[in-house]
Amino acid sequence: MVTPVAIVILIRNINENSCSFWMQERHEDGPLNGLLEFPGGKIEDGEIPKQAAIREFLEESSTELTNVILFKIKSFDYRDRSVCLFTHFASGEGLSPSNGEWFEFSFSEKSSPYKGRLPEVNYEIIDDLLNYIRKHKDADMLENIWEQK
Repeated sequence: MVTPVAIVILIRNINENSCSFWMQERHEDGPLNGLLEFPGGKIEDGEIPKQAAIREFLEESSTELTNVILFKIKSFDYRDRSVCLFTHFASGEGLSPSNGEWFEFSFSEKSSPYKGRLPEVNYEIIDDLLNYIRKHKDADMLENIWEQK
């Protein structure tokens, strides 16, 4: 059985070389315990992924988001579960979520400095999002990433 999960990557401090993502340490009885993850959780019956992303972010960070943008849908099989991740992102400028911290990611190194600290599926998601942000920044179209197409 595949569990649908909505997550949110909060982004801030985009500059020429890097940007920051908000992450939390996972606490569970399982293989992901102690790893850094993005706020999120199971999509409830009757809920669309965007609603779940906003609800889960509020529950886990005590911060209400009004706009999240669907970035990527990715299925992944862990040893103990299968998930379909509905990955959203949002601007974190001016926000101070709780229960986590900001981590800087460089456009050149991408997720590599965090090897072993993240669930395996997050490396691809992070690298793809960093490429997406960098391409928009290089084209002087960064403001366009905050608009749902």
